[in-house]
Amino acid sequence: MIEIHWDYTDGTEVSYQEGLKLKDNFTTCCLTFFNNDELADDVVILRKDGKKISRKNIQLSTNKQIRFGHNIEKLLLGGTLKFI
Repeated sequence: MIEIHWDYTDGTEVSYQEGLKLKDNFTTCCLTFFNNDELADDVVILRKDGKKISRKNIQLSTNKQIRFGHNIEKLLLGGTLKFI
């Protein structure tokens, strides 16, 4: 699982290049990993207050239908996805 810290850091985050080498089980601040590629089993975006968005359960974060072809990083930045 890839954990992406949304609005905080704890010192465990790796860079984009290091994340590409690790492929899974790391923490980062880079939103590029929040996509529909099968790089990792799951990608979770965490906020400081404990709320999150999980790629596996993305339908719980929106009332819109999300398909594989959607750019979920852009949906997140555009406000379509809500932290739960």
